[in-house]
Amino acid sequence: MRLYCEHCGYPQKTCICSHINTVDTSLEIVIIQHEKEALHAKNTARLVSLCIPSTRIILANDVVAMQSLSEHCSRRHSVLVYPSECSTPIENVDAVARSEITTLILIDGSWKQAFGLVKQNPWLTKLPAFHFISAPTSNYAIRHTTLSNALSTLEATAYALQCLDQIDVSGLYRAQRALQDKWQGPMSHRRHF
Repeated sequence: MRLYCEHCGYPQKTCICSHINTVDTSLEIVIIQHEKEALHAKNTARLVSLCIPSTRIILANDVVAMQSLSEHCSRRHSVLVYPSECSTPIENVDAVARSEITTLILIDGSWKQAFGLVKQNPWLTKLPAFHFISAPTSNYAIRHTTLSNALSTLEATAYALQCLDQIDVSGLYRAQRALQDKWQGPMSHRRHF
């Protein structure tokens, strides 16, 4: 029987607790997680919550939690990281607009899953949405994707925080690097850059 770390939730052989550093942000981080993504041991939403303990991860199929989130979010203070026809570059948000943002919402799932979640929750389309035009290239190598501009949820969170809260997010990247270094899955599951 495999033993798991009580703190980080990973198998004790791949425990990353010694690599977790708290990242302080003034923003409330909410990650809407597709229920299938929650089953992946390699999902990075858990890493975000380890580095930013106040992070809320809400399963998209939890109707009560999603309803509560929709009531909690206001157009003026909550923003969604999601590229769409109405989204604007996060890099262009000015200081006044940044100061009004209190809640940062991200979607954890494949592009297809994220698209489906937004369609199922039309209230999300009423929030100001941001996309990235200058995000760094992904360094997340233990998940498959054919998209060259795809970021892990952790990388998207880190970049959004850099742009909006202008804080040091190196702790997030260290956690992701540690997970990859300790990952014991087959090499065929790794992306090659």
